[in-house]
Amino acid sequence: MSVEFDFYSDDFQNDPGSKYAEMLDRCPFHKNEEQGWYAVFRHSDIMNIVRDNEQFSVRTGPGTNYADENHAPVLVSADPPLHGKQKKAIAPAFNPKLIAAMEEPIRKFTAECLDRMMELKTCDLMEELADPLPMFVICELLDLPFEDFPMLRGWVDVMAGSTLQRGDTMEGDRLDKLMKIMGYFQPLVEAKIAKDEAGEELGEDIISMLVKGRIDGERIPTSHILSFAQFLLVAGAATTTVTIGSFFHLMMEHPDQWEKLKANPELTLPAIEETLRHDSPVHGLFRTNNEAMELGQYHLEPDTKIGLMWASGNLDPEVFEDPLAFDITRDPKTLRKHLTFGHGLHVCIGSPLARLEVRVVVEEFLKRFDGMERAGPMVPYPYPTLHGPYKLPVKLIPKVI
Repeated sequence: MSVEFDFYSDDFQNDPGSKYAEMLDRCPFHKNEEQGWYAVFRHSDIMNIVRDNEQFSVRTGPGTNYADENHAPVLVSADPPLHGKQKKAIAPAFNPKLIAAMEEPIRKFTAECLDRMMELKTCDLMEELADPLPMFVICELLDLPFEDFPMLRGWVDVMAGSTLQRGDTMEGDRLDKLMKIMGYFQPLVEAKIAKDEAGEELGEDIISMLVKGRIDGERIPTSHILSFAQFLLVAGAATTTVTIGSFFHLMMEHPDQWEKLKANPELTLPAIEETLRHDSPVHGLFRTNNEAMELGQYHLEPDTKIGLMWASGNLDPEVFEDPLAFDITRDPKTLRKHLTFGHGLHVCIGSPLARLEVRVVVEEFLKRFDGMERAGPMVPYPYPTLHGPYKLPVKLIPKVI
């Protein structure tokens, strides 16, 4: 029997866990009657779909709305064999040695943020740390001036937020920000193409790698490089920002877990994975079916939007014992079954970098602070795509040495 599920309601957005638990128990497949898309909640059903790249496609985009037919498909919206060729072109930027080399600048930037925070009686942790750090990393990867951070951050919020928009509610704003992003990147990309054509050396940033890269012996089209840059800017910043905020929000909600972490810093990695599982920064992403099919009690015509609710799969009691509990001592092997970074062909290529960023933040925070207290209410992310803090006012408690 169908159960009411209003993805866009404040009640759900503020407390998705209890509703996901109800859907997992009573209605593992659901139709959004207003927009016509379907949601899949169980871990096993989500896994079956992400493993079947013959039946299920990403070509219409990862969100609720269908991508314009003229859009340049990139990674998350590219099917095989194009996806594999694109991943091969960009993979060098995410190899383990280069990610490891990022740790020092990430640690230096984080330390500077936290040292400034020590001088403040209270602060917004998002504004002082969780917002700027991931954007600093993306600027390093894309060879962008970090002083553009405030402008870029505003664009990222809208682009990320519009992915699971309700109908066309954010479409005008999304298109406006998309044009601004493309206008920002185009001269940068064209300058690198001109240098490459002149035989000049390019850097090792991702845009340079894409300019130097070839697919089937051909230069990657400029439109695709621009789409790559836009995608990496949005995907690499917003989700990691929310994860950093969720980590500290959950620790304040569960002080017993914070005490466990302080007593045993070796729990840092499982604590990060438990944060990713318990409060997935992205509710889910979409596929479409290539052929007519049955989805639970529903008959789906081809090219129907199907939402894979990562956050719900992460709370499936068939996989995670007592799933609504926040427990940093969970078995690491079980924790790695969470779906926050997707799975299979389209698993997030940047997940090792995101994990590195959060780990460094936690390690550097533990060096300086004994904990934190709330200095005001947490303000949740204002758009339905992401789940986690947008504002997190805190009073920091320095270590007593």
